[in-house]
Amino acid sequence: MLTDFEIHKKRNWVATVATLVVILLLSFFVWRVLSLARQIQTGEINPTSFDFSDQSMSSLRIAAIPISDQPSNVVSTDDQSLGRKDAPVTIVEFADFQCPYSREASFVMRELALKYPEKINFIYRDFPLSDVHPLARKAAEASECAADQGKFWEYHDKLFQNQSDLSQERFYQFAAELNLNISFFRSCLDSGTYKEEVENDYQDGLKAGVRGTPTFFINGTKIQGAIPKDIFEKLIGV
Repeated sequence: MLTDFEIHKKRNWVATVATLVVILLLSFFVWRVLSLARQIQTGEINPTSFDFSDQSMSSLRIAAIPISDQPSNVVSTDDQSLGRKDAPVTIVEFADFQCPYSREASFVMRELALKYPEKINFIYRDFPLSDVHPLARKAAEASECAADQGKFWEYHDKLFQNQSDLSQERFYQFAAELNLNISFFRSCLDSGTYKEEVENDYQDGLKAGVRGTPTFFINGTKIQGAIPKDIFEKLIGV
């Protein structure tokens, strides 16, 4: 028979093991939460796009979405566009220059717009997610300043190609690399000339139900997330 001392010792050992297990579980939980927070902050994870369904099935569902015949009210005339204004398919994209999913989509859209200029009217609109991408709003303003000198799309490409290395000084550097008038560009960006324009895009996106980037409106039909090129081609009927 165990003595009182041995029983007490055994209980202490069991309690110690149980405490260590709880501490380990809590530590793992905290580490996981912090890891997810870091990935969201850096844009590695889109918090609006957690989807555990099979990717191929998702693509099939996207390809089966019926596309409207008429553009919706998210179509604007003062934003940058590619293709024919009277093209049968109008694609409006709400994007964020610091979002990796927007970066992925940008390469697809640039290729499609160049490949099907008679088929697509592609309109780019800003939706900076400032809470997780602190430089996205200023990057959007910088692209508008570049547009003043006829270099929006070149600047757009620079921002996405250098997405992991953005800063105020880099915005000026990109302008110099594109041979823009630096004095005009700097004055435009520093004064916040296009702050209201970017905010208007953002508010229009919110009203249209945009909550994450990229979000597309294909003749008014809303589809969120980066869409593979082949699925896009099915959606626009080419």
